[in-house]
Amino acid sequence: MLAGGRARRFGGQDKTQLKVGQQSLLTRTLAILDSFCAETMISSNTLPQLEGRRVIADRQKGQGPLGAIYSCLLAASHPHLLIVAGDMPFITAAALTKLWYEKEDFDVILPQSPDGLQPLAGIYKQSCIAGIGRQLQNNNFKIRGFFAEVRVKVVTCSDFPDIYPDNTFLNINSPDDLQRAFALYRKTEPQINRLNFLP
Repeated sequence: MLAGGRARRFGGQDKTQLKVGQQSLLTRTLAILDSFCAETMISSNTLPQLEGRRVIADRQKGQGPLGAIYSCLLAASHPHLLIVAGDMPFITAAALTKLWYEKEDFDVILPQSPDGLQPLAGIYKQSCIAGIGRQLQNNNFKIRGFFAEVRVKVVTCSDFPDIYPDNTFLNINSPDDLQRAFALYRKTEPQINRLNFLP
């Protein structure tokens, strides 16, 4: 899980502590990951070590999410790494499982939502390490920069079995996004609670 963003549009506030529903985004996301991942790592330069999980600091600070993905790939004990940003209030185990089952014969598997490609919620294979490493050495921190060197599969959000697949991968990047998330939650709260999507 990526939990190291600077959150400039939130005044530096830790977005993983925001609540949409009863739990913080950090608690909720970790619960989902723990339900089917053999190992859960948290990418952060500030969080302390948490029992049962590994906190992975960036090998080199200032390289953004790509540097965090690179550091986690190097530290992972499994060849496939499931990356999830810590500010996605509507992410579900069903959606992540769908991505996981698409991983054969590909190095990167990403969802495509109406907002565009979602590189902070996907599967990255350790075969990406060399390409990412070369890109970081050139101070290119765009996640898509190495995609031409690897096999990428895109899965559209309409293929995800969720209440609102178009918003499954919604990121809370700004106060407006947070208000949008609150509105969605209020609209579908009975269904969400019944299906245990937002416990």
